[in-house]
Amino acid sequence: MAKEISQKKIYAMHRMAIALRRAAAARPFGPETDRALRWGAAWGMAAGIRVPGCHLHLRRDTLTGVSP
Repeated sequence: MAKEISQKKIYAMHRMAIALRRAAAARPFGPETDRALRWGAAWGMAAGIRVPGCHLHLRRDTLTGVSP
């Protein structure tokens, strides 16, 4: 019996893959790479990819970066 996966989870995993691909393509590594990795982590959390027992909370400034 096949396990049904929600469309939201599939979408979040797709967006995570796009963000990680963007991070891998960014040369040289810098702020753009960091931003793409943060978005990849956020989409991974949205897809339910987490370490068991880890309580994480995303803030808006975590995704956009802190402005000086």
